[in-house]
Amino acid sequence: MAMNRKSAKTGTAENRRGQLAAIHVARRDLGMDEDTYRLMLREVAGADSSKDLDAAGRRRVLDHMRRLGGLRKPRKRVAQHPGTPHNIDREAMLQKIEAQLADMRLPWAYAHAIAKQQTGIERVTWLRKQEHLAAVIAALHVEQEKRGLLTQVDELLARAGMSREQLAARYELAGNWSRRRSTLRAIIALIGPLPQATAETGENKNA
Repeated sequence: MAMNRKSAKTGTAENRRGQLAAIHVARRDLGMDEDTYRLMLREVAGADSSKDLDAAGRRRVLDHMRRLGGLRKPRKRVAQHPGTPHNIDREAMLQKIEAQLADMRLPWAYAHAIAKQQTGIERVTWLRKQEHLAAVIAALHVEQEKRGLLTQVDELLARAGMSREQLAARYELAGNWSRRRSTLRAIIALIGPLPQATAETGENKNA
């Protein structure tokens, strides 16, 4: 009986050490800084340090960190976007952010700057709330839309033989017109017919 009790205690101690080690590995995987890590421990298990966790607390913390993407083997990526966080597999929202950045050829630092501006949190990697990730995605979508509209404007200007400077002077556009979606849409509606009119003029002259 004494041997069995000793073995059980040894097994419990080994389990505790293994779970604590796994928690620290998961923390590294997720890129958590000290403040974020301590906050997570308090929110999930009501403890300020991993050493204060009981068995149930350790399980809750490990389950939570696994859901965030900790302790997972990284999937192989054929063409990983530069600066991709190690926990890109955490959830679909991070992969969406990566796709948006790749589409605009922007570094992850751009998304980190948005996260800091919106939440005060330094990196997208550290965002835990779904609404925070959704806000970053929304901001990137706005930027995608601006760039798409500006590309349309540039194409129309090229067909009309006009530069951005000439456009701004002709319609007395504000200095930041190229960053305003409403202005860009109005310009597209305004100058959209111009290339066709130019072409018709050329045809009339040739006739």
